[in-house]
Amino acid sequence: MKNVHIGSIIEQKVKESSMTIKEFADKISCERSTVYDIYERKSIDSELLIRISEALNFDFYSETYLNKKTTHFSKKVLIAFEIEEKNIANIDLPDGLRKLLSPD
Repeated sequence: MKNVHIGSIIEQKVKESSMTIKEFADKISCERSTVYDIYERKSIDSELLIRISEALNFDFYSETYLNKKTTHFSKKVLIAFEIEEKNIANIDLPDGLRKLLSPD
């Protein structure tokens, strides 16, 4: 198993999130003093880590323990553009998207 100090990683992610300790504590349903205790832990209960992952929108299991690089839980990008119907056939699109855009 990988040698991980989960508490320091959580502390880093909280700082990156720009959340206050109070805001973070509220999101994971604990007291501020518990947050400082979490920062000192080398290991953590899985249910608590799930709440922390959801609060910080970061998959600690994949990134930390499984060493898989993942994106945040629900990061989505919306791209909007206009295409005249007559030009749809001339654009290199996946078939599924082409069917959605076609007036047929």
